[in-house]
Amino acid sequence: NEYKSYLSSNMDELVSKYSKLSLENPESDSSWSCNYDKEGIKLFSKSDTKDGQAVNLLVAITEVEGVTAAEMTQVFFRQDLKLKWDESIEKSTELEKVDEQTIIYHQVQKRIWPAAQRDFVYKSQLVKIGESDIPDWMVCNLSCDHDGAPSGKYCRATIEIAFHCSNIVNGDKADRKNVKCKIFYSATINPGGWVPAKAVAAASSKEYPKFLKKISQFAKDHVKGNDVPTF
Repeated sequence: NEYKSYLSSNMDELVSKYSKLSLENPESDSSWSCNYDKEGIKLFSKSDTKDGQAVNLLVAITEVEGVTAAEMTQVFFRQDLKLKWDESIEKSTELEKVDEQTIIYHQVQKRIWPAAQRDFVYKSQLVKIGESDIPDWMVCNLSCDHDGAPSGKYCRATIEIAFHCSNIVNGDKADRKNVKCKIFYSATINPGGWVPAKAVAAASSKEYPKFLKKISQFAKDHVKGNDVPTF
């Protein structure tokens, strides 16, 4: 159907855009400015255009010791794992499984008083990038509509999220001590309702580091006891 092919082409564009972006080096590229640099997490921003409008693109970069790109993206993609570390979710419902690596969800966020409670419907896709024996992996989450979750009960937010992970291996890749992954994360969230753009940007700058610390620690704990890394 037309809508599904539109959604698929949008997802392909998102994967292509963030695959290219992840190859950039914000630390040496003057078009990026560093907004945050603490505890191994860096936040960069640059001007971008979306639908003809100027937008501020925000990305966070960090490295996680002892975890591969494949393992890290599983922690972000799999709902059984995500619900263990993401405490902002009140409930998440699988609406449609397109295939093993593409699922549509309806997610309801916990209410932050006095703001209205928010929800969003999104397609989540896990993508393997490259054919090497230590490939990059990425999860893209993109808002969509679905008959299984019409808007109405909550304030409907929209999202465009890319979680790209690449491997850094020094020595024998079969030894977890020699492995780490680099995360390149970007989330564009329109919370719906009337929220000033500056407030959204300020909230993102606070939430990115908190999110990366939480998922990194969870991933490290999750692979403990499994000596052989999965690529």
